[in-house]
Amino acid sequence: MLTIMLCGASDTENVRNQFAEIVSDFGGEPLHYLSGGILYLNSLDSSWERNSRVTVHAADLCVFVIIERYGEITFGTELREALAAGKPFIVLCLERTYSKYVTLREYLTDAQAIRNADDRKLLSVMREMELDWQLSFVNFDYANFNNVLRREMANLFHLILAGQQEKNRRSALLRLLSDQSRLSAEDLVVATRIATDELEDKILRKRAISAISANGGADEDTVLTLIGSDEQGVQRLSVQLLDTLYRVRPPEPDFITHCVQTANQADDIGIVRRMIPSLLRIDLALAVESLLSLDLTEVGTRRRIAEHLERHEDEIVAAGLTPNAVALLVRCLGGSDEIGWKARCRELRDRLSSTITP
Repeated sequence: MLTIMLCGASDTENVRNQFAEIVSDFGGEPLHYLSGGILYLNSLDSSWERNSRVTVHAADLCVFVIIERYGEITFGTELREALAAGKPFIVLCLERTYSKYVTLREYLTDAQAIRNADDRKLLSVMREMELDWQLSFVNFDYANFNNVLRREMANLFHLILAGQQEKNRRSALLRLLSDQSRLSAEDLVVATRIATDELEDKILRKRAISAISANGGADEDTVLTLIGSDEQGVQRLSVQLLDTLYRVRPPEPDFITHCVQTANQADDIGIVRRMIPSLLRIDLALAVESLLSLDLTEVGTRRRIAEHLERHEDEIVAAGLTPNAVALLVRCLGGSDEIGWKARCRELRDRLSSTITP
């Protein structure tokens, strides 16, 4: 059965009956400590705080109601437990109490000047809830408590059902990703949401990225989000497929610059190494120019730039890009004493330099 917990100070007695009525209308079971509806274990080390934590975990939904009094267990234990557990919850606040809070928040500089302990503690915890945790308060008065609670519960259930629908949609899309040619425009929208969701399974995200890459790519903001992902595998694949994820031609110079900045900020050297060929495939001229600002501390990065410039040698000469290419090769030749690849790099530098008209 659906269980919904009423959390608040002792003055929630004023709305306990209305709360129970609305919860029953939803087919649920109300939990509230004043009516004995709370899980507990009696023993020598019994604790109200422990009982409250257990009840929060058992509840499907928590409704925090702020009237006028401060509840130590409510805000010191139950709210923090709900946040830590990812429990869905609603915060309702009596309208006149919220108005008082706003006034104190805006005009009071020293909370210790508040004589009433409940007001002082409520100001502190409501400020933390609103400003630090960015929680939303929903105002009510006694005359409309039923309607407000019913509406907010319905809104929350709507969001939960929408989330379940999205989960089902993603599960269906997982099967479709095996045949990327069957993806519709709507499928690609869902694939984009999956690809950019940092909480989603990384395997599914990578499959979504491959599908987007094979079906026309994504917009600039999406691509920048992907190459800046916190998940290493997602970031690496996005950089590797960069030229097919980002299809704008000619590319925006700022986009190429941003890509180089992303590589410079990456802790993973694999990102830098993958970025080089991807940028060269997108736009040779812009890439050669932008790579001049790439961090070349790591010798493998310098070697890869030299190798890829050699592969594009004829294009570089034909497009008149030799000055920037030579400058980039000069940077690659500094900083270490390796021989092998550096000999080829010097030869390439000399060949390109010979094509520059004085």
